[in-house]
Amino acid sequence: MKLLTGFKLAWLGLWANRLRVLFAMFGVVIGMFSVIVLASISIGVKDTLLKQMGGLGAEQILVIPGRVLDTMSGQKDLLSGLTSVPSTLTYEDAKEAEKVENVRSVTPHLETVTTIQSGEGKEAKKLQSVLVGTTDQYSRVQHAELAEGRFFTKKEQETKAKVVVLGSNIHDGLLGKESTSEATQTPGHPAPEPWWKRLFSALTAQKASAQKQEASLVGKEVAINNEKYKVIGVLSPNAALGSSTDNNVVMPINTALQETGMKNLNKIIVEADSTETIDQVDSDVFAAIKTHHKDIDYSVVKQEQMLEALNKVTTILQAMLAGITVTALIISGTGIMNVMVMSVRERTREIGIRKALGATTFEVMLQFFFETLLLCVLGGLIGLGIGYLFIELWNHNISVFSLVLPLWAVKLALYSSLGVGTLFGIYPALKAARMNPSKALRFE
Repeated sequence: MKLLTGFKLAWLGLWANRLRVLFAMFGVVIGMFSVIVLASISIGVKDTLLKQMGGLGAEQILVIPGRVLDTMSGQKDLLSGLTSVPSTLTYEDAKEAEKVENVRSVTPHLETVTTIQSGEGKEAKKLQSVLVGTTDQYSRVQHAELAEGRFFTKKEQETKAKVVVLGSNIHDGLLGKESTSEATQTPGHPAPEPWWKRLFSALTAQKASAQKQEASLVGKEVAINNEKYKVIGVLSPNAALGSSTDNNVVMPINTALQETGMKNLNKIIVEADSTETIDQVDSDVFAAIKTHHKDIDYSVVKQEQMLEALNKVTTILQAMLAGITVTALIISGTGIMNVMVMSVRERTREIGIRKALGATTFEVMLQFFFETLLLCVLGGLIGLGIGYLFIELWNHNISVFSLVLPLWAVKLALYSSLGVGTLFGIYPALKAARMNPSKALRFE
């Protein structure tokens, strides 16, 4: 019964001083909000990067310019960075890698910045884009889905056909439309729209459908470096961290080598036929490419090694965010303790009257302890609600990566609010409980 009475008195005490409580609660709200949002950001970024890298396939090996240092165990230390050297990888290196046993496919990447144009005269539209020269395996290896049209064939690649596949931003930009990548999260999975957007889309569906049928560059010609190319396909929107294809213009590798005059590749993706043979393929590809190089100025990195490096980075990120969160909670808890100490001082006569009427030291202590605890719990629940609302708004309007709210973050927020209330509620409660009744009654 004493606990229930203390709880009721604590609630009444908070209600009687609700304005002060509101300002004191603000610190806890911010602290809990930071717990939820920072945890969601760290998990969201990690999951997005792991999906992107894991989606490339466990059988894939990346050949990149520069040297990656080896650790004592012989593993690639990707966190140490690459040596700064120009790329010496060539299409001949890719062809040598194709000859290696147990290799399923080899996909070279030649990348450069170029300007693409559609239309003539005053109606001409020009955009800067990333020109990607690659093979017919690009769409499968990179999981680049097509919104319309088709991808170029191996025959078109060998005959140096002047055909291109446009990224969604480039396609829409050349048509004078807004970017569609901001409205989508992953290929084939459009982001949920607010109700008013869905209503507007429903009311204008017929008109939008007619415009969509007309607005397409597939089958038409565009100009790159004053050369005409036929558009044969458009990639689906693919807004992602560091691997978006939305601003790419993809053409056959032989065409790109001829038209750009470039000789060196940015990277080569080698795919083994199984995970059992990947170690052997790794060493064989390294040896095959070495025959064309005087110095070892390239690195062969397995997908597993890239994922390990990513895990180390995200672990450091989570530790840093945990430190920020703990700091925010300590600051908010200190602020609440100061407010409660001031409250005890201002309510000295109230405490004296209660003790004079028979309240025990334990009952007074319970009242002020429960006040601090309630204040922190209410602040935690409000902060949790605001954090959840922020995550929902983010996921509905920002598509670079999604925020993920794990259950442990919710539990951590609630347990943290209880912990802060308990830790920083002890001192004000003891201060109130130890107060001398006779001195308290004479307090002005």
